[in-house]
Amino acid sequence: MAANKSCSTTPVAKDCQLPAGKHRQQGGFSLVEALVALVVLSLGLISIAAMQLKALQAVQRGYQQTLVSVAALDAQERVWAATRHAEGCQDIPLAEIERAWHTAWFAASGGPLIRHARATDSTITRQDCLFEVTVGLDSALDASAQSLVYPFQLPL
Repeated sequence: MAANKSCSTTPVAKDCQLPAGKHRQQGGFSLVEALVALVVLSLGLISIAAMQLKALQAVQRGYQQTLVSVAALDAQERVWAATRHAEGCQDIPLAEIERAWHTAWFAASGGPLIRHARATDSTITRQDCLFEVTVGLDSALDASAQSLVYPFQLPL
C-alpha cells in the first residue's frame, strides 16, 4: 500500500500503479508535433530559396539592362565621332557605324551582349538629325521579348 501513496509524488517508479482511467502525464514532444515543426521549417526554407531565386533574377535583369545601356551609349558615341568627317547628318556613314557596333557588341566571340541581346533586332536608325538606337533583349528569364530604345539628336 505504501507504494501506491508515492505514485502521485514520484514521476517514475517501477512498482507504481495508477488507478484505472488515470494516465501518466507525458513529457516532451510527440512525433506528430515534431513532424509538424519539420514541415513548417521546410516550408520556410523553400520560401527563402524562392526569394533568393527572385533576387538572382532581378540582379540578372539589372545586369542585362546595364549592358544594353552601355552598348547604346557606345553606338551614340560612334555616331558623334563620325560627325567630325561629315558636313550634315545625312553624310554620316550609318551602315558602317552599325556594322562596327554589331561586331564589337554582338558578333565577337567575347562580345558582351552575345548572350543578352538579339543582334538582328538591334539597330541604329536616323530621321534627319534624330537618331535612334534600338537594342533587342533576349529575355530568357521571362517569355516577353523586349526592345530598349535610346533616342538622341545631333546638333548639326
